[in-house]
Amino acid sequence: MRIIRKHKLTIIGIVLVIINFLVKGLFLANNSLGGDEPFSVYHAQMDIISIIQLLSAGNNPPLYEILLHFWIKIFGISEFSVRFPSLLFSCISLWFIYKIGHSYLNKRIALYASLLFIFSNYHIVFAHEARVYAFLGMLTIISMYYFMGIVYDYHKNAQQEVNEKLKKRTTTHFILLTLVNTLIIYSHYIGFFVVWTQVIFLLGNKNLLSKHWKKILLSLSLMLILYIPNILVIWLRFIEFSKGTWVRPPEGFESIYNMLWSFSNIPAVTVCVITLVSVSLLKFIVRYKKEQKKPLYVFVIFWFAFIFLGMFSFSYWIPMFLDRYVMPAAIAFPLLLGICMDYVIKKPKYNYIIPVILCLLFIMSAKPNITNKRNVRECVEKIKEIKQTNTLVIISPSTFMLNFSYYYNITFFKNYHSQKIYSRIHQALISENIYAINDIKEIDLKPWHHIAYVDAAADFSSPNNNIKKELDAHYHLKNTFQFYEIFNVFEYKKK
Repeated sequence: MRIIRKHKLTIIGIVLVIINFLVKGLFLANNSLGGDEPFSVYHAQMDIISIIQLLSAGNNPPLYEILLHFWIKIFGISEFSVRFPSLLFSCISLWFIYKIGHSYLNKRIALYASLLFIFSNYHIVFAHEARVYAFLGMLTIISMYYFMGIVYDYHKNAQQEVNEKLKKRTTTHFILLTLVNTLIIYSHYIGFFVVWTQVIFLLGNKNLLSKHWKKILLSLSLMLILYIPNILVIWLRFIEFSKGTWVRPPEGFESIYNMLWSFSNIPAVTVCVITLVSVSLLKFIVRYKKEQKKPLYVFVIFWFAFIFLGMFSFSYWIPMFLDRYVMPAAIAFPLLLGICMDYVIKKPKYNYIIPVILCLLFIMSAKPNITNKRNVRECVEKIKEIKQTNTLVIISPSTFMLNFSYYYNITFFKNYHSQKIYSRIHQALISENIYAINDIKEIDLKPWHHIAYVDAAADFSSPNNNIKKELDAHYHLKNTFQFYEIFNVFEYKKK
């Protein structure tokens, strides 16, 4: 019993991690591999040099795909296998959320924030996705843990005589912070928001800045040196982004509300969250002079607000206010709510009421089997069902061939080519009378009497493709099959 009491906080943290693992791992492979997941998995099969060369021209650096490369070499490319790293990243994220809570805030906040993270549908989605975003969230929370450790040690040292143990720990935190921040900006360009958050917070704290300016300068310099190989790449990507992307600019408060909704599971909880945060922040501002002894509370508020509102504002210039891109703010959200729940009512008899209600709302509205809205598996099965020897299958847009081939014949998907990237998949599909196109002009319809058309949001990716228009004009529409959310299969017969 004495051992249990001594390690009580650690045991609670381990139990929470196990719950997180079970809640998010139970339905890990239920959804089809969809969206950009096949893209990451397909490229992760290649050699490291090819991964770096090919993905450097994309929207995010190749660090995640390099990690996935080594993982799938051992465990293969099943849905469960390729998503399992994201589940592990989620569990590590929870551990550091809990550590931030009980090390720098208080034990109650540690528990509240952990429960909100576990039962957040937003974080369940990304724990179920073979993409970089759970990894980005994990690196963000680890980075903030070491940064908050530096702030915590400074204020603790300022309240007592210089402590050599604290000085050594601060140095260790700076070293680890530098390494983690370098990994962040190598994992996604959005990672720079994490670094900017820390730098701006330091600039606003003159005493802390004057105390550690040499270490701060050295840390930033080392990060810059380590990032030299990617500086030209990011500059070229920035120029490309500035010309416009498929992401649309935000629509005022509606976009903010919708994003908070994605963090809060359901609209009723969103309203409660907005009210709670507003009341708590108002109370905090009124009592600010008395609350200056809580710099890490201030930092968590700043962390969320700067990244969330900063990305929202920046998106009117270069749109990026997208659920996955705001992960560095979303990972702060449970901590922010934990602080607000603990702060809004201080009376011991009543201070548990709001935390219990909000945590229960999150738990009851959680969806461990939440859909990714990409029922590729069912769509491909329908094609297999209606396809005959003389059937032409059209897929659009052409990029959907990765998703399609994974479920149609995984041997096609595994037969990658590092130079002619999709050539082998393309030829393998053609041998089965399956053509992935972006425009109807890419194929001759005349020889075909039976056609199945897979529309994977073709009009969004390739406007004016005229595929369905031509098919409707020259063929009889026999059947239509819809698959949640964006897939439609149209079966045509010659008139």
